Amino acid sequence: MSTLAPTVSSRRTPAHPVPARLVPLVEYLESLRGRADLDVLSGLLKKADITRNDIEPFCIFGTRGYKRNTISASPWFELLALCWRSGQCSTIHDHAGSSCAFRVIEGQGTEIRFQQTPSGLLCPVVATTMNPGYICAAEDSDIHQVANMQAPGKDLITLHIYSPPIKRMTTYTYGETRPLVAEGWIDGDGV
Repeated sequence: MSTLAPTVSSRRTPAHPVPARLVPLVEYLESLRGRADLDVLSGLLKKADITRNDIEPFCIFGTRGYKRNTISASPWFELLALCWRSGQCSTIHDHAGSSCAFRVIEGQGTEIRFQQTPSGLLCPVVATTMNPGYICAAEDSDIHQVANMQAPGKDLITLHIYSPPIKRMTTYTYGETRPLVAEGWIDGDGV
């Protein structure tokens, strides 16, 4: 698996208009004046009938790692299309201070959840296959990794909401006891 840092799209709002099917979701997100409730985000994504065609202008893939493409953002949220080639994955990370919910739009993803052991080492506790329509939700100390483990040539596209946008999080290395604090990753380094 490639764990290189993702690249961030230079396409920002309003380079492309918000896709019509996302307007109700974006209207809710733009009304936020604080952190969104994780259950509300999950419910909104569950109701959103989004296809790749709806977000095509934001489906841009990176060559060194998965790519984060901003659809809409404010100080209280980020709505992104994440595009993953086969073998690309996030770092193992948490969501310190942020609610994160995403929906699989195309392809099949894998989420691996971890827990810290008394020794400080991480232990994988569950691996979930995520098919189109699957909703994943994580916040604060939830530790996970997301990956495209499909065969070469098979892409994964996910629609993510972070509220508020992650500015600081902890990344972990399997088999090591020291977590690393990542800051400023929004400009291209991180999850």
